[in-house]
Amino acid sequence: MNPLTLTLTKETADALLWALKEHTGVRTPVRTYVDTRYAGMDEAFRNCKIGEVQDRLNRLLSLSDRIHLALIQEDAKQHNKGE
Repeated sequence: MNPLTLTLTKETADALLWALKEHTGVRTPVRTYVDTRYAGMDEAFRNCKIGEVQDRLNRLLSLSDRIHLALIQEDAKQHNKGE
């Protein structure tokens, strides 16, 4: 997979972090989310879904961490410019 580079304003990055936090917060713990969402399905199906949801959740959390780190680095650069 080829990496994609996005340029975000600080405000957009903050909004994206907030949205990611809200989205991932609803889906944790994963088993509770999947068992509730797919209550009518059998256990084997739910177990498969748990893996899928956990994988997506991990990717979203990784993205959130990278955005957060980029914001910290940008704040540090701005702070150093001001000195």
